[in-house]
Amino acid sequence: MTIALISPKGVGMGRAEENTQTANLYSKLSNINSLQELMACPNSPLLTIASMAKPYFDTIEYLDEEVDPLDFSKGYDIVAMSFMTQQATRAYELAAQFRHLGSYTICGGMHPTSLPDEASQYFDTVFVGECENTWRDFIRDYQRGTPHKIYRNQAIIAMEQVPMPSYELLRMEKYRTIPVQISRGCPHNCAFCASTKVYGPQYRHKSVSQILDELAVIQRQKTFPHIYFTDDNMLVQKKFSLELLEAFQGQRMRWMTHTDIGVAEQKEILSRLYAAGCRKVVIGFESIVSDSLLHMEKWKYARLPQYAKAIETIQSYGIGVWGTFIVGLDHDDRSVFQKVIDFTLENHLYGAMISVPTPFPGSALYAQLEQEGRILTKHWGSYTLWNVVVSPKNMTAKDLEDGFSRTLRAIYSKEASHERLEYFKELWKRRQTGP
Repeated sequence: MTIALISPKGVGMGRAEENTQTANLYSKLSNINSLQELMACPNSPLLTIASMAKPYFDTIEYLDEEVDPLDFSKGYDIVAMSFMTQQATRAYELAAQFRHLGSYTICGGMHPTSLPDEASQYFDTVFVGECENTWRDFIRDYQRGTPHKIYRNQAIIAMEQVPMPSYELLRMEKYRTIPVQISRGCPHNCAFCASTKVYGPQYRHKSVSQILDELAVIQRQKTFPHIYFTDDNMLVQKKFSLELLEAFQGQRMRWMTHTDIGVAEQKEILSRLYAAGCRKVVIGFESIVSDSLLHMEKWKYARLPQYAKAIETIQSYGIGVWGTFIVGLDHDDRSVFQKVIDFTLENHLYGAMISVPTPFPGSALYAQLEQEGRILTKHWGSYTLWNVVVSPKNMTAKDLEDGFSRTLRAIYSKEASHERLEYFKELWKRRQTGP
């Protein structure tokens, strides 16, 4: 049997006007390499599925539509996709084409987990939640000729049981950044996030030996790789973090990951990050407007007064802080744009991802805005985090579009980018030479 594991396009899948606006905006930004690193790497869940598929398939192909166009002349017994909301529009188009060609289509991931009934209109089988257990059930049923329409995971998957992703399927030369997932689950419950719908709040991690084995496989294929640990909150468990960072000493790699602002209080972790190869951490600040943050996540709201000091502390260890912010929330007015610009530049953030409120299915924000009738479109290709898809409360949609663009242009202007680069050059110089 043959199976194709396809990661659908997610960039440029908005409406024509949105795509043009995005292209024009990003063409004017300076030094956005860090932003591109987050947006252009392989689909880690599909590589894990590839490993689980090995006992049952003669041919397994991993296809990334952001890297290469698909060849529809090839025939596959099964076509599998894992996708997020912004990829859903394209995933549904592809499913229709492959079904027409005679392939059996299956899907999983964030979006299908949140809207399985919708996904099942386009795919023959939909996986809800983690699929390590339900994959075996599906294969058994498929071989019998009785596959189910929907498979729902009912168990918390132990990460030690997750097989090594099939990194050998990647065309490594096509990617600068390689994703590695070492844990699942996050204790926070942000209103905009749908991740807990798939992974839940319980933090679970692979063993250190598992992780080192994965890195060794990647390093054999790519010299001195740049690794993106895709975990929602990698450094949240102190004991495990220290053990992992100790094991990373001397590894020939550079890496970035997601964590929360609480890491600023963990000096033992901070003191080990640089030598372990870490150069950037992505931290969800979400908002610097107190009322907006209060209604989004109370744990982060309580730490808002310490944001600036926490950034200074983390970056003093040579680790760049890459902050994420949402502008246009219900307690924001038009002053929010300049506030984010000032905060980002004054605190010398290594980088920033600015987004607009995006109600991903499965999130509390989606439920709220759906009830209030404020979702402007369900054309999923527009759910990129930078297209306005909801009606803001204290400004017009045009105000939000213009303010978002102005914020990005200010943060990624040539002058701001040069100042940021000089700031970090000095930080790294001091780290090498000592006080």
